[in-house]
Amino acid sequence: MNLTIEIENKEDYPFIKELLEKLKGVKIVQNEYETIEGLPSYVFEEVEKYGDSLKEEDLISKRNFFKLIDEEICKSNSQK
Repeated sequence: MNLTIEIENKEDYPFIKELLEKLKGVKIVQNEYETIEGLPSYVFEEVEKYGDSLKEEDLISKRNFFKLIDEEICKSNSQK
């Protein structure tokens, strides 16, 4: 099982680390990258770059999107 803990006060890190290391089977993995909502910030940067690279012909209308969703729901339900 993985658990992510964000510590806002860096001075608390040594105390928290020592406390967690006393628990059996706990391994501390420190991430040095900035996160947004639990994901590395570079993920959002790459999604933004991808969005900027899209052209009008790459897009579908809201109506067509929901039509595709309805079709997939029907396929899924018919397999049950």
